[in-house]
Amino acid sequence: MIGVLSKTGEAGAVEEFFQLFKTPWEFFDPQKHYDVVITTCGEVPEDENARVVVIYESHPTAVDDQIEVAAGLLRRCEWVEWQSMEFPIYGDLALLRSPGQPLVRLRRTLETVGCIVAGSARPTVRLGFDLFSEVTFLLSEGQPPENARFATLDTHIALLRAILLGLNVPFVEVPPIPPGFEFMACLTHDVDFVGIRDHRWDHTMWGFLYRSLAGSLLRALRGRLSWSKCWKNWTAAWSLPLVHLGLREDFWLEFDRYLEMEKGLGSTFYFIPFKNVPGTLGSAPAPPRRSAKYDVTAIGDHIAGLLQNGCEISLHGIDAWQDTQSGRAELQRIREITGQSEVGARMHWLYWNTASPRILEEVGFAYDSTCGYNDAVGFRAGTSQPFRPLGAERLLELPLNIQDSAMFYSDRMGLPEADALGVCRDILRSLAVSGGALTINWHTRSLSPERLWGDFYAELLREIRTHRVWFGTARQIVGWYQKRRALRFDSVQFGDGGVQVRFDRSSVSSEFSFTVKIHHPAGVSETSAFPNYSRCSYVNAEWHGGELVEAPN
Repeated sequence: MIGVLSKTGEAGAVEEFFQLFKTPWEFFDPQKHYDVVITTCGEVPEDENARVVVIYESHPTAVDDQIEVAAGLLRRCEWVEWQSMEFPIYGDLALLRSPGQPLVRLRRTLETVGCIVAGSARPTVRLGFDLFSEVTFLLSEGQPPENARFATLDTHIALLRAILLGLNVPFVEVPPIPPGFEFMACLTHDVDFVGIRDHRWDHTMWGFLYRSLAGSLLRALRGRLSWSKCWKNWTAAWSLPLVHLGLREDFWLEFDRYLEMEKGLGSTFYFIPFKNVPGTLGSAPAPPRRSAKYDVTAIGDHIAGLLQNGCEISLHGIDAWQDTQSGRAELQRIREITGQSEVGARMHWLYWNTASPRILEEVGFAYDSTCGYNDAVGFRAGTSQPFRPLGAERLLELPLNIQDSAMFYSDRMGLPEADALGVCRDILRSLAVSGGALTINWHTRSLSPERLWGDFYAELLREIRTHRVWFGTARQIVGWYQKRRALRFDSVQFGDGGVQVRFDRSSVSSEFSFTVKIHHPAGVSETSAFPNYSRCSYVNAEWHGGELVEAPN
């Protein structure tokens, strides 16, 4: 069991961290003994309270002299490295001077910012930053776009896991992925446009013509677009009058093509609730081009077809992110169209503020999936696991990892397709290590002229399938994580013959399967050099419900 001593105001971040790193813990009780005590407040428990101590603190503590550590110059927003991994620290960071073994170093200078204390009465690790302050920043502000590709919060979890293993602490956890899989995948589509026939003499039509004709020619001359795709765009542009006359099919109407490409993988489509409503940004009107030109009530047949094929229909919100009255009206609109009470949300153009989680929760949305970037891809919150924003009590946020327009628009990342595929592969590799849910947003018009990003999307789907992946709708994936979060450990007992893990009876469910991962560094003496992974072992026990899990060492 882990006991936690934290600063005032960090309780929410502590609780959320241990939902992501699902292992037995509790806030420190001085009447109890713990395998490990993690402290961020500088207070260190007595020897009888903890066998192992992990101190996260950027300022000097009362025990630094006793453990022969000197916390030196404070820095802020620095990069550190641990083993082969680099990750940013967004808050204060102290340089440490200690005769102990370095664990985490400053990236450029290799100065120590985390160490295993030498010669202390009990195993102790001293780190020069506040873990839960970092968690608070990641789950509220999020990482800047330039750091998007680093799963920073998942790295903090991996570091703490390695510390426990290196200090020979046996523990159990429930990994963030169903048994037998590397990660989950959620294919989503924002429906900003239904057909180009809705657009006559407006910004969208003129933009399409420019990008299809002049834009395509320039990109082809620069080697950024094949001549065959350039010709497709020219053909589509010249056919536009026939589309408006009803003599040619609307080439932006792509619902059936997505169903064919994804073949029952359970996509989620986010529809804008009202026609010609751009919404507001604070007290100012949003740009008029943010409004949709389609009426969701007029495309009921398409929505019914998506539902019949196992897809999810959710809200692409206009003002729900900042106003409960608007949120209720938008939620009701989607409920009327689908006949379903549970509706998720993603805000149009990813509009958001710190009050949004509380507002969406109060309105009654099943989840939100707005946490992402318009100009980057990766891990805004530092994790791909659904998490509870610190302003909410129940609402879960499903992070958005990969967005087509972020990668390809020239005023955003502007990546060639080969480079974009490399970036996506890096994200997949990160997920294969840490688990979690990959969430992709491929706009419904992105298969069509003038974007023609369908070949890339097909290649991305093939790349995903090279991994062991559990595909689901956003609501299905969030539902699995809600059940995992509801699990509560009642007791964990390590014995000579094996391990017994008992769950609180009220938290168990047989609806989903989970893995109980049992780390038991058996045979590693407490005087072994840190870290020593070669003799650390684990057992995975697949769990289908019930109170008790038993496994051999």
